[in-house]
Order: sequence, then structure tokens, then C-alpha cells
Amino acid sequence: MSGAEIQALMALLDDPDEGVYSHVRSRLLEQGDVILPILQAERQDVTRCETSVERLDELMSGMLERQALAGLRNWSASRPCAVMEGAFWIESVCGFGQMKEEGQIAFAALRRDVWLELNEELTALEQIRVINHVMFTEYGFQRASLSEQGAAHAAPAQVLMGRKGSPLGLGMIYMGLADSLGISLHPVSVSGLFFLAYVDPHWDASSEAVPRVWFYVNPFDGGQVVAPEELSMIAQELETQWKPTLLDPHQVCFRLAEHLSRLCEESGHLAVAQRLTRLMEVLR
Repeated sequence: MSGAEIQALMALLDDPDEGVYSHVRSRLLEQGDVILPILQAERQDVTRCETSVERLDELMSGMLERQALAGLRNWSASRPCAVMEGAFWIESVCGFGQMKEEGQIAFAALRRDVWLELNEELTALEQIRVINHVMFTEYGFQRASLSEQGAAHAAPAQVLMGRKGSPLGLGMIYMGLADSLGISLHPVSVSGLFFLAYVDPHWDASSEAVPRVWFYVNPFDGGQVVAPEELSMIAQELETQWKPTLLDPHQVCFRLAEHLSRLCEESGHLAVAQRLTRLMEVLR
């Protein structure tokens, strides 16, 4: 379809006849994601009427969801899976689609600055100190208070741009750094919390059921190091039968989608919550 034909269809977006809109919608969706930038540019046109804006939003949301579903399926099938890539795909359907590229750029810059401070001679604790220094001192990441925590404080690109996050938001970025830099940090399941376990790099999951954890890190508390005995006491107050269970990137991304879906539902953004629920099916 030529540019002139696309513009002609765009001109019909405010037609009150639902039959006309249904035809226009089908023709535009047939063009695929390549016209998403055109739709985004049209959305910025302040002369468009409310009906036209709503329909543009619907079209873009549908395209972003389709794009995210395809991206997540490809990501899920790849090995190993980079947790931040999955997280960015999930976030892209929350109305922050335009932030995906900015988030990727911001994460790459943060990762580069951590990488520049690392070397093979560093001990496990020294590696953590490097991440903490760059993330919380140089970049100034902060934790969001319980009263202000919302979807934007859990969505990684938003956290990277605003440098303030919830336990899940800060935890995913911290995990993403470790994941991309080959540092032996793995998320553990603790009710309502997000801790990372520094696991013995020589631990063999196929022969040892219980991971050999040297210590834990709490990204929500500036990367504070926590002894295994201390975390066990904290966790068993929340879950009496708690044992350290490592989560893989799929499980973490599923939790992110589930968390964002709940927050969106609570705030009345039901269409977004439904899109996130459909993404969760890819991660089950």
C-alpha cells in the first residue's frame, strides 16, 4: 500500500460509521507493524478529534501487543534468555511502548559503566560493591516509597528513565546487570520481596537440588548484602516452609506481567491488564 493510500485511510478514522472504521482498521492492520511509526506521528496531531485519537490508540495498542507476542515467543524459544529483553517486551504493551528503545539505550549505558569497573580479579563481594556504586551512587537510583509505588516503578524502562523503583523494578534491573555480565546472581522466591542469591559459580543444578548460596543481595535497599541465615529468618516469617528456590528469567518475567496486570486492573486500565494477561500465556 502506498503512502497516499495510507493517508487516505487515516483521513477516515473519524468517520462516525462503525462499518467504515471496521474496514479502515482491517486495512491498516494488514500493513503490519511497519506503519506503527506513522500511527504514532498521527497521534501527535493536535487537530485530530477525540474519536480519531481513541481509534489511533486502539490501533497502536493492537499492533504493540502483536509485536510483543511475537517478540516474547522468539525470546522464550532462545537460550539463554536475557531477562531484560523479556521485560522490555512486556512493558511495551502498558502504554509505554515508545519507551522500549529509550530503556534499552539506558540499560546499555548502565551496563557499560558497570562493566568498565569490573575485572576478573574481583571477589564476589567486590563485584556487588561495583554494581552498587555505579547504580546507586553514580546513577542515583532510589527506591519508591510504598505509598507512591505504581506500574511505572515496576516497569524496567520507566525505572531506568526515572531512576526510582519498587522492589521488583529495581530488582529486575539489578538482575539484568548480573545476567548480562556473567555474575552468579539469581532471583529467589520470597513472598512480596525481591532478593538475589549469589550462588557458588561451580554449583551444578543437575546434581545438587539445593543451591550453594554464599549470600543474598537486596536491590531495594541499595544492594545490601544479607547473610543466608538472616534471609531464612525473614522469609520463614512470611512463609513457614520457605526454602531458597531460584527463579529463571521466564518466571521473573511472568511475575512482572502478573504484577503490572494487577496494578493496571486496580487503576482501571482494564484493556492493558487484559493485554498483559495474554502475554502471560506465552510465559507459562
